[in-house]
Amino acid sequence: MADDFHPEHAERLEDPSRLAALPQAAIVDLLRLHGDETVVDYGAGTGVYTVAVAEAVPNGRVIAVEALPRLAEMLRAKLTPELAQRLEVVETDANTVPGPDGVADRVVMVDVLHHLYDQPEALAEVTRLLRPGGLFVVADWGDKERPIGPPVGHVLGLAAALDVIAAMGLEEVESHEPGTLLPNHLVIVAAKS
Repeated sequence: MADDFHPEHAERLEDPSRLAALPQAAIVDLLRLHGDETVVDYGAGTGVYTVAVAEAVPNGRVIAVEALPRLAEMLRAKLTPELAQRLEVVETDANTVPGPDGVADRVVMVDVLHHLYDQPEALAEVTRLLRPGGLFVVADWGDKERPIGPPVGHVLGLAAALDVIAAMGLEEVESHEPGTLLPNHLVIVAAKS
């Protein structure tokens, strides 16, 4: 069973060493944005990546989905009046997001898949939200020794993560082992048919 994230670790989400290893710009680049997309950040946490994505879609919309009220509160504190016009924070305790099927051009999960890989209802919700042709972008801690992040035994390797993606009915576009594209993270970009 996947481990739950503990809200008392919220400050770790914005640790400078974490941001150096997984820069916000890297997540924005992986999303292949043009500026007018609707992006769902599923498991947005404190919004450190969400805000960067929202800034990259000046004519788009970002839906930040978060299950932990403390993290959602920290994200809301980052919203300027301008960002609040295109960034909506949705709190969920049942992995569901209000909205129509296919609402998202992109869905992104940063350091979340290892928490949800064995929760089929959450993964089905991600697939439901993604429009045909849309991209699902995952950056998650890799299963290699590293100076930061959760213990290696608490994360997925790339092969296991790709199995999760395939079980969601998504097609791999690209994938990277930790240490190739990013030092500590595996990366998967997948598309919905």
